[in-house]
Amino acid sequence: MVVPAAETSPKKSFWKSSVLQLAVGIVVSAICLYFAGRSLWNDPKARAELAVAFQTANYALLPILWGLLAAFYWVKAWRWQMLLQPLGNFAITRECAPPMMIGFAFNNVLPAHLGEFVRIFVFARQHKASNPAVFSTVALERVFDILAILAYLGIGLMSVKGVAPGVKSVAQVVGLVAAAGVLGAFAFVIWTRPVVRLAEGILSRLPFLPEGLRGKIVGLIEAGASGLAALKSPKTLLGILITSILQWGMNGLLIHLSLASFDVHVSPAVSLIVLGVVAFGVTVPSSPGYFGVIQLCFVEVLRHFPVNQPAVLAASVYYHMIQWVPVTVIGLLLFARSGVRLREVESAKATTADEADPPVEMST
Repeated sequence: MVVPAAETSPKKSFWKSSVLQLAVGIVVSAICLYFAGRSLWNDPKARAELAVAFQTANYALLPILWGLLAAFYWVKAWRWQMLLQPLGNFAITRECAPPMMIGFAFNNVLPAHLGEFVRIFVFARQHKASNPAVFSTVALERVFDILAILAYLGIGLMSVKGVAPGVKSVAQVVGLVAAAGVLGAFAFVIWTRPVVRLAEGILSRLPFLPEGLRGKIVGLIEAGASGLAALKSPKTLLGILITSILQWGMNGLLIHLSLASFDVHVSPAVSLIVLGVVAFGVTVPSSPGYFGVIQLCFVEVLRHFPVNQPAVLAASVYYHMIQWVPVTVIGLLLFARSGVRLREVESAKATTADEADPPVEMST
């Protein structure tokens, strides 16, 4: 007999409901799409250039782009396997990659970045691991993602030519933040508990920080601390750092080649700036799959450079769809074979409605 949800879990707040989150996300995506394509709405010539960009693009690079995409996800699975070592010795391709791909697929079709919860639930269910233990590895992933992205963004801003002095100042700040983050990560590994207590003490003294957000930040820090066993090995820590740099470098190359396919030729430094802006942009609440957000990030960065803007918009759609389609199809097929049912995930999510949400995935 199916017990009504109201009797098995606390009533979910309207502000956390999937319907509201989906509605807000769709509105955000619509606004982003409007501003990304604002040069097209009243300009028939720009619309014609957009059509020509798709017609004349170099699609011969598609196999290379899909090869890079496959390598990107395999390296992500490899890094996750290293972070999961305290829970067991899992095979990268057979045991780590499928739940990860499932999570990305559900991020493409569910609102509020719920794919990360699906990923955690599927892996924990298949390997009889605790959700908090798996959650801690995903929390650590986000830490290393942020450090790698900040490093690339700083390199891009410092290396690009012809920018205002203020941009160089921003680049220096970004570089300092990335360096401080690396040092902080090492301090976190060496002096875990003191660093956690220090962070909690600082957060408790910030009156402007909402209680709910403070609790989520503390929960994320504590979750990361519980997963630090994987980092006690210098070899493993080095491997996690290298794979973090490697995978985001691949994503930057994907952006660079996607732009080149549409005859948008910019320096690698500019592509790294686009990478950083897109990676942080997709953390904004939007429709499933980040539609509109990715396009706006491309357009806003590259409008400062002498390139064909309709071609930039076309390249952003191309970059987006060559990932969205295969990742969604493969992830949903793997979910169908996993033995897990969507209603089980929904029920588990409902029972954890008041706990810290999984960290947002910073990739497309």
